[in-house]
Amino acid sequence: MPAISNSAISAPDIERLPDSALLTRRQLSEISSFALITLKVWAKNGRGPRITVVEGRPRYRVSDVRAWMGASS
Repeated sequence: MPAISNSAISAPDIERLPDSALLTRRQLSEISSFALITLKVWAKNGRGPRITVVEGRPRYRVSDVRAWMGASS
């Protein structure tokens, strides 16, 4: 069975997701076109969308991502 590459997985459509849905940093990277390392550095410096920590891992609530994307455009 062939492996599925990360490039085969499409970015989620945040317009169709509920406000409470959570995104991974990789998904946010795909949506925003910012590199993972950029998002990591921004998180360390308090920039970018608000982070919600779930079981020790950063997640981004769709409502926070929408607000951040709207403010940055």
